[in-house]
Amino acid sequence: MRDRLFFPFAFIVASAFIFMALEPFAERVPSGPVSAGGGNQEDVTVSGEQLHRFQPGNFDSIEIIKASGDTPTLVRITRLATEEYQDPRTGPHLVLAEDIEFGMENRTIQVDIEARSAGDFAASQFEANYLVKPEFESGWKSFNLTPEFQTYSFTYEAPPIGDSFGNDFVGVRPVAPDKHRTMEVRSVRIHGITPKKS
Repeated sequence: MRDRLFFPFAFIVASAFIFMALEPFAERVPSGPVSAGGGNQEDVTVSGEQLHRFQPGNFDSIEIIKASGDTPTLVRITRLATEEYQDPRTGPHLVLAEDIEFGMENRTIQVDIEARSAGDFAASQFEANYLVKPEFESGWKSFNLTPEFQTYSFTYEAPPIGDSFGNDFVGVRPVAPDKHRTMEVRSVRIHGITPKKS
């Protein structure tokens, strides 16, 4: 093949490979820690596509249900009765970035979780936990679920962060007394309800 044909052909083939590698038409969903993204770090809501930020922990326990018609994006959480753990990072959880940790530190915060029971083995209860560090957490708070979405809230006195920034975590899990239980979450809101203490 002559040079005047080879080089343009090679350029076209290389460009095609680069184009395919970039996957310009692939669906890109949010991932990684939840951040205020330059917005209000003292009032953050995770809903819609942002629910893709839920992490499964050590269990294959979450499923993202895409929005359809009037139904928004949901995260479905299933827990087996054998899945025992205390650390929220071990099960389904959200990782909150450093900006949110700074916005929430040294004040009373409130966590609002919009949830419902779901599935063939619907959970009648769920628990939620806000973790700053292993020695600073709200502990698991229990709530009774209904088949309709309701907002469930708890408060926590967040400690000062000190000299080092890190991540905060919000764990959510259905209570599974036997077999397995399932719930769905539509949104999680974390917001400060008192000023920061001086």
